[in-house]
Amino acid sequence: MTISQIKKHLILLFIITSTLGFAQTKFKSVLNSESDFNTLKTTPVTNKYGNVDALKVVFDIKEKQLYFINSKVYKYHYRFCKGYLEIPETLQQFNGSNYKAQHPKKRFLLGNINHYLANDSYNLELSPIDEMQISDIKTFYEAIKKATYFKTFNFFLNTARLEKLESVLDIPTLSASDLYGDQTYQAVSTQKNYGCLKFVSVDSLKHENITKHDIIVIDQPILELPITAGVITTILQTPLSHISVLGKNRQIPIAAYTKAMQSDILKSYDNQYVSFEVALDTFYIKPISKEQFERKTKKKKKTTLFLEKNTNAKSLINADDLSQKSVNTVGGKAANFGVLYDLAKKEDFKIPESAFAIPFYYYEAHLKASGADTLVKQMVYDYKINQDTKTLSKQLKAIQKRIKKTPLNPDLIAKVEAKIKSLGNDMRMRFRSSTNAEDIVGFSGAGLYDSKTGIVGSDKKPVEKAIKKVWSSLWYERAFLERDYFSIDQNSIAMGVLVHRSFPNEKANGVAITKNLYRKNYLGNVINVQVGEASVVQPEDGVTCDQIICYSGSSSKLYNEKRIVEIISHSNLNNGELVMTEAEIIKLSEQLEKIKKHYYYNVYKSKKKYLEFGLDIEFKLDGEDRQLYIKQVRYFND
Repeated sequence: MTISQIKKHLILLFIITSTLGFAQTKFKSVLNSESDFNTLKTTPVTNKYGNVDALKVVFDIKEKQLYFINSKVYKYHYRFCKGYLEIPETLQQFNGSNYKAQHPKKRFLLGNINHYLANDSYNLELSPIDEMQISDIKTFYEAIKKATYFKTFNFFLNTARLEKLESVLDIPTLSASDLYGDQTYQAVSTQKNYGCLKFVSVDSLKHENITKHDIIVIDQPILELPITAGVITTILQTPLSHISVLGKNRQIPIAAYTKAMQSDILKSYDNQYVSFEVALDTFYIKPISKEQFERKTKKKKKTTLFLEKNTNAKSLINADDLSQKSVNTVGGKAANFGVLYDLAKKEDFKIPESAFAIPFYYYEAHLKASGADTLVKQMVYDYKINQDTKTLSKQLKAIQKRIKKTPLNPDLIAKVEAKIKSLGNDMRMRFRSSTNAEDIVGFSGAGLYDSKTGIVGSDKKPVEKAIKKVWSSLWYERAFLERDYFSIDQNSIAMGVLVHRSFPNEKANGVAITKNLYRKNYLGNVINVQVGEASVVQPEDGVTCDQIICYSGSSSKLYNEKRIVEIISHSNLNNGELVMTEAEIIKLSEQLEKIKKHYYYNVYKSKKKYLEFGLDIEFKLDGEDRQLYIKQVRYFND
């Protein structure tokens, strides 16, 4: 044998031996050490929390036998029971019997053991669809505890059903809020980028020279996300916060790491060029040379996106005359409201009353009357040439000042106030931004523009002031730079206004995404909700909201029959109780699914798989009867 042949023989022998050794460990009946756990572990099928190792476990009720499954070999419980235990059932039969509380053919107790590295605890978690009864939960828990080395072992209360059973379980339990609060790492936007790492404070964020090639480390809530190459924040984020939405929209890496400010590794890279990659369980920071940085960030020519702007509509537009075709006349928000208006007639939700839209024509006319149109053209030209953000900031403020200081056409004020009076008794109205650079495919615009309250006959909050403030927000620096980042032609944008009655008595408000953000290509609506008017998308420091996954309304009979409310975290403003009742959450999820189907098949006619298609939907519960209102729909760009 030649040396080359010997090497090939040894490599082949190693592969065969390794494969055989791997295949032989299909399960263990006892876990004596962390090494045993690591032999079997894999990543969880859902990524609700960061830094988690998981393995699947089966208890055979009939044989009183426990199986800690090699989760690298058997991805699902059924595959192990079918492949190793040779059960005769189909998947549908298996799920139908073993996830029931009681069933004549129920043979297995099924669960996952998750090792949360943040607090070094092991926790038994059931599938959200599992209706396992109290006695079986205790049997399952005790059998695992007896067969493992775990020092800290809890039963995870991951659904509203299980939370209600906590007082009678009589075993150590862990709530979603406990687990969420113990996290030290969270992947917000899983991307990779290159830039200069900088530690910054929120107070100095606007004054420091932060560029699009900087990766910032920050330890306070960010209300506005500057154009950067990446973000490491010490504040955990909801998936629907403005930072999360904008990060995914921009496709830049963002991670929450609570110990970032104490990290010697991160500090050692301060003001250095690095590569930054966010993965589900960790992030990677590596130093790179200036040459590598310049090569990786070499400017690529982008195609300028020119938006359509129709200024022919010279009268206010009723809600029932708005449709998806209205985007070029009144903007994305108002256009989507028109679709909702039609849906609300046949579905079980309301939309804000007394609604109408102010088209682009009036914005353009006011821009010319104020002289701001000339300033806009000059500013856009100047920024293209010089890229000077300090000069840009001054010019943008000058434009906003012109828009707000110039008196509004009295005829428009009269028309708006007359329209409000003709639609009902509500005189307190919400004037909401609706641009052609907002709520569209490829560009969310979340948090860029303002909405204002205007009251007919009020001196403090007149209608005129509200309209002009909304219009002027089109030229906020954050809005201009976000559009510039996406190469949107700034001269082609315009601001419409969606008007409807305000909500001074809302009991809850929230945002939902009509896709499962934690498990790819899977059922579920992700719902974030908060009490009263407390913000979900821009929470105050230390404030968390309810984060829920609900499966009701889906095409799955298995999930629909069980009416599942899976909990990720609780609002800390509601004494540990869910902000919405289970019935309210289930009704919301059912309505979300109907809205999603309509938009998928009739509005966007998307080529995405249905489960991967998502809408970003704002909702409220209003009044003493807690009536469900759907306030806004936009395409979810991720």
